[in-house]
Amino acid sequence: MTTAATTQELLRAMREEGHRILDYWREHVILPEGGFHGRVDSDGTVHPDADRGVILAARILWTYSRAVTSGFADTPENRKIAHGAFEFLRDHFWDPSYLGFYWLIDVADKPTMDYKHIYGQAFALYGLAEYTAMSASTQALKLAQLTYTLIERHAADRVHGGYFEAFSREWKLQEAYRKDIVNHGGPKSMNTHLHVLEAYSRLYQVWPSPELKERLLSLLQLMRTRIVDNETFHFNLFFDMDWRVVSDEASYGHDIEGSWLMLEAAEILNDADEVTKCRTLALQMVDATLAEGVDADYGVLNEGRGKEIVDGNKHWWPQAEGVVGCVNAYQISHEEKYLRAARDIWSFIDAKLIDRQHGEWLSKVSRDGVPNAADAKVDPWKCPYHNTRACMEIVHRLG
Repeated sequence: MTTAATTQELLRAMREEGHRILDYWREHVILPEGGFHGRVDSDGTVHPDADRGVILAARILWTYSRAVTSGFADTPENRKIAHGAFEFLRDHFWDPSYLGFYWLIDVADKPTMDYKHIYGQAFALYGLAEYTAMSASTQALKLAQLTYTLIERHAADRVHGGYFEAFSREWKLQEAYRKDIVNHGGPKSMNTHLHVLEAYSRLYQVWPSPELKERLLSLLQLMRTRIVDNETFHFNLFFDMDWRVVSDEASYGHDIEGSWLMLEAAEILNDADEVTKCRTLALQMVDATLAEGVDADYGVLNEGRGKEIVDGNKHWWPQAEGVVGCVNAYQISHEEKYLRAARDIWSFIDAKLIDRQHGEWLSKVSRDGVPNAADAKVDPWKCPYHNTRACMEIVHRLG
């Protein structure tokens, strides 16, 4: 297949799929008052009493705001959903006593997990920044600025750099990292830093504060020099207080996602030196993932250790990030092998993950392609962010 034909195939397929995903969430998950179902099973069964998570709330806000700001699906319906999602996040997840966003609330809007996890604050900030770009809402911007201030005040490590992970409702640093929030391996993680990076990048575009620019640059440099292993070109996952690595797994989906998010941050900063370094690093990280973390059927595997695959499941979100990361690598290098890799990963998604009976994507399949009926279609983590973002990114990058 020629380069032009491959490009057109990806464009057509991902444009159509992006609209199908937006339709699914609008029709089956999002409620008229701006809320949403906290769990929907793989067969479409709705659990109306399920708790609702801040990650899902923030990702719905980001997704529908981005559908408008990107021009992918700027419709009155999507604008209405974004407005409702903002009001729901503001009115139901915000802690009026101690500030910040709760982790989980029940259907009566009472917090069932009131902890302040920086991963959750970062996604709320990401959604608020995108909504600000869509609506020019001064209220949303002020809430985004306050969330940024809370992260910097409570979580920034002024001695060793970076950000701590988990806090009580009252913003006391948690010594025992709770596995019921995020599976911690240490007081600092790659995952939280990656998503603070994307949130700060978008916030800087709507609020070009000199202090924010300094913090974003410092975070990007920390990602490059401490969190990426510059021998394997995988992210290290967990760290102690002073950045000693305390894990040895590689998360292939995060590697390929981070490869393009770091370059995006450098470009937003308009820092020529960082752009050059991140372009080189992006190719190295994508090459490492394609060599070690992509299976014979082109599915992106979950985790490895050295040359060994320790978790061969193929989750929905690494596939979405794999397509974007490979297209980004193609744009950097103009090497067609990356475009072909993006098409191949898409072919796996199309064959194994898109649920043509019940809609949206399956949460994951096993290494041999078998889904688990117990996996949810919607839950505090399963959301419209990775896959819709991938569709919007590809249409923007190749259109």
